[in-house]
Amino acid sequence: MRLESPSGPALDGDQRTVRDALTVMVAAKVPNMVLASTYVPPEGAQACYLLHRLLSGADTTGVQWHSVFVNSGVEALGTVLKFVRNKHNRDGGPQPCRILLLDPTTTSRYAYAHAVPGLRDAVDDGLTILTEPAEFLERADEPWTAVIAVRDLLSDNDIDAVDALLATAARHGAVVATGVLRDPKAFRALATRPPAAAAVFLGEVCVEREMPCGTVSFTREAFALWNNPMDCVAHVSTFGGNTVAMRLLNATLRDLRPTAPREDAALERMRRHRLVRRTRLRLHGNTWQTRAIDLAGINMTFEQADGVRYTAGGRQYVDVASGAGPAFRGHNTRSPESISRLSADSDAIEQLTATLGRLTGLPVMAPAVSGASAVDLAVLAALGARPGRHTVVTLRGNYSGKGALSLMMSRTSDHFRDRDQHAFAPYPARIIDVALDDPTGLREALRRDDVALVWLEPVQGLECVPIPQRVLDEIDCHRAQSGYLVGFDEVLTGFWRADPNHFVVGAGTTLRPDIVALSKAMSDALLPMGAVMMSHDVHADLARRAPDLAHWILTHYRNPLGAALAVDALNSGEDHPASDRAAVAAALDDVFAAAAQSPVFAGGRRSGLLGRLLLSPATVGASPRPDMLDHVDATITRMAAQQCGVITLQLRVMPCTAGHDTAVVVDALARLAEFLRGLGRFAVYRTMATAALACACQEAAATAIGVRERFTDRRRLP
Repeated sequence: MRLESPSGPALDGDQRTVRDALTVMVAAKVPNMVLASTYVPPEGAQACYLLHRLLSGADTTGVQWHSVFVNSGVEALGTVLKFVRNKHNRDGGPQPCRILLLDPTTTSRYAYAHAVPGLRDAVDDGLTILTEPAEFLERADEPWTAVIAVRDLLSDNDIDAVDALLATAARHGAVVATGVLRDPKAFRALATRPPAAAAVFLGEVCVEREMPCGTVSFTREAFALWNNPMDCVAHVSTFGGNTVAMRLLNATLRDLRPTAPREDAALERMRRHRLVRRTRLRLHGNTWQTRAIDLAGINMTFEQADGVRYTAGGRQYVDVASGAGPAFRGHNTRSPESISRLSADSDAIEQLTATLGRLTGLPVMAPAVSGASAVDLAVLAALGARPGRHTVVTLRGNYSGKGALSLMMSRTSDHFRDRDQHAFAPYPARIIDVALDDPTGLREALRRDDVALVWLEPVQGLECVPIPQRVLDEIDCHRAQSGYLVGFDEVLTGFWRADPNHFVVGAGTTLRPDIVALSKAMSDALLPMGAVMMSHDVHADLARRAPDLAHWILTHYRNPLGAALAVDALNSGEDHPASDRAAVAAALDDVFAAAAQSPVFAGGRRSGLLGRLLLSPATVGASPRPDMLDHVDATITRMAAQQCGVITLQLRVMPCTAGHDTAVVVDALARLAEFLRGLGRFAVYRTMATAALACACQEAAATAIGVRERFTDRRRLP
């Protein structure tokens, strides 16, 4: 593993280790990526524990560490920036948030929009990015909200000086964070002498740059900002806990600091015992998210995944929710032999570009690693292609993830909940949110001369709200005169989901986008994968006006193995019979008709194979709290799994749109319809009460197990 150039691609090597690991897992039908944000494999709990041991110097009587997982170094460092801004806004200090960041790799300049010509002169995001240690040391005496250092490419003397500066900044009240993106030497040095910081981030170096992965570890004191019922999903990543990444991460961590027999015993208990695993997640992972999914009864560990079938505890379940996550044709559908023959060469990138170009009508591809990163790249491309324009217009209710740029387009979504109105401000660009029923406001926004991009989900996926035709027509009407670009977030709506007749909704609308973001299902439930597709004109404008940024956007997330896997999945989707999708759609019609007969529901919303049931006011009240809605949604999700063996996602039904299990999906939807038809409010309330009691007992058991686990950790290891 080498570090070719400061701003080179995140991944390096032939990805043979990942390919071999996937081959073994697929042969054994081991689930890799399952449900968005609710599934942490046993290896994830072990990774939290090993990161804690590494960063505490194996002294668990001292600083306690909590870790979360993301898809890249950019997302890991972005999570730290998000944390700093959220903390500053929560504390309510009189001064603006000011962050000093040292990044010798220059990655931050591109990823966080500091390489967009003229943008920082027009919009102050409070972030100062430096690449030289000497200048970083000179500027450190200024008053900063946070001081952050990327350790890649630093000499030993530089690291000593930077660590001393970080210690001084912490004493003066600044939030201090440090980490490594891609440099193996810097990672080994950090592991040998863990720094005194509130947060430590790791990029692809933590898996030897073989696949997309990143980690963020917070001290318990720092993590208290998010470690509560209200904010515990502020940083969650869809793919963050995928099994193959956790296995590679654990191998890397154990290689850096070999485990003692007592630690090996603790890791084995996590693997074998569900309560020990959940206890360790409380101790070293996301405490309140673990409690929340325990309370809802959806913290399931699946032993096998085969197509749309899961196996857990000897029982089989059918998955009709992975369309909201990493799969559109099921899990482990490829033969192990076909995976073992794949090679990580550039041909796969070219093949994926050609395939997606044909399916979307947009010929230029920029690889990504998640939905949020795809949207980030799309916004960067638009801002770079339209220099001098610093505003993005989006529609209220839009949800595009919580990446460095995407979070500013998600702040009005029902899914984006935080106690603070502007939790993560200042944003890297100006943002205007317009309500769907405000034609005057939309018209005024579109007539501005500083709009670079109009961004929207053609169907607001998590709530299944289609964008009215009059809104699309208004955007199209002003497009030529105003000169803005149009971008579609098709992360949830694409892959023949919201429009079974087209791969993406944008291919069947009168408003044709210039840029499209894709992710999730492209991964084929194997490797984090996403893409941004753009027109020739957008790419030409970007390359002419910001050539370095254009190169970074097109190359940073190159993942040849992920591309090869995606091509195979997309080809199978193209060959999937339209009659199979029609059969699933008819079964989904029956589900919604059945729900209409239950007093629990007030109807639902449908767009193709994208569906969302709505609770009636009689069930949850006229103005229910968001956490109450989530809890009732999760309770019904649990009941559906228990009573009819169907896995849904918070009253959302998003079945696979390809694969060989159409008959299985149709049968599962029939069982779900029968369950919903007979569901009464009393049964829901009784299950909620039973779950609360079970969770209280589980919490007591976790507390007792935690005492035992901490007792086994009590001594400092060499």
